[in-house]
Amino acid sequence: AAAKLISVDATHAIWPCNTEYEIFTVKRKRHTLGAVFALNHQTPFQKGVPPVIPFAGQARLEGALLDLDKHDWPWSMALVPLIGVNLYELANNHHWRTEFGITNWSTPAPDWMKLPNAGRHGTELDWTHYTFQNYYALVNCGFRLRPSAGTANGVHPVPLGFGRVYVPLPGGFSYNAWIKRFSEGRSFVTTGPMLLAKIDQQLPGFQFTAQPDKTRSIDVEGTVLSEQPVESVEIVLNGQVAARLTPKSRQNRETAYEANFQARVDLAGSGWVAVRCWEPRGSGRKRFAHTAPSFFDVAGQPLKPRKAEVAFLVDRVRTEIERSREILPPEAIAE
Repeated sequence: AAAKLISVDATHAIWPCNTEYEIFTVKRKRHTLGAVFALNHQTPFQKGVPPVIPFAGQARLEGALLDLDKHDWPWSMALVPLIGVNLYELANNHHWRTEFGITNWSTPAPDWMKLPNAGRHGTELDWTHYTFQNYYALVNCGFRLRPSAGTANGVHPVPLGFGRVYVPLPGGFSYNAWIKRFSEGRSFVTTGPMLLAKIDQQLPGFQFTAQPDKTRSIDVEGTVLSEQPVESVEIVLNGQVAARLTPKSRQNRETAYEANFQARVDLAGSGWVAVRCWEPRGSGRKRFAHTAPSFFDVAGQPLKPRKAEVAFLVDRVRTEIERSREILPPEAIAE
């Protein structure tokens, strides 16, 4: 049967047809691939994976968004170009409100990310930086994944909505409007602070037309609301921190801490800008928020990624092909 929207009230709704494929065995052999979600499809899926292209084709026909669960799963980087993944969980279910629990990672971070322990394990903050830098590499290579969030509530000890995504709706709430703007990347994700930012007077996710051979000054401004004063607000330009601000927080009438920020960064040619912030908590832990990127495009002159980012993504795919060659069915290897 086709899915039907469940309207709870004027501002709350549930779309009941969403599917996760989480693969740990192939042909009855233990072989971890990982997980991918289809969100907002219309009918129950009957197709298994791998191969993944048939499932992805049905998902596309039904208007679904494909969400990359976590970047360190073995097959994640192969899925991005293969099925055209839409969403990337910047706030994912390794971010816990309780003590950080997933300290070992399925795939080590590369050396260029400069993470401790050879990129194999680390703190919650290390994991967050690994998550961010992997995302930046994908965006720099032309994969415009939009940020998403998830908690695995019921599986991990994480409250529903601890990691979450917000989509501004100037015309008021409706599910169709929400899912459309979510798909467009007009959003921010958070594990705590509310990051209300504008990039060149537009909400995050806007696509600007840029002029060739001309440096553009980009104004970034906004407000952060948080339970504790934020430590910093950072402007990310093509995956690098271009400005780090330390705005002064004050308590407002609702006793939340409120901090305003304003900055200007220069961009030559094509590129993208996003905003992130950090809210310190006890025991050295931090909560964060991160906007979707806004893109500045020069026609015919796309952003050139860094060689290390290209090599990292290519190596992830090559490694997965060799690891799976004797286990996956031929059509999956052919994909």
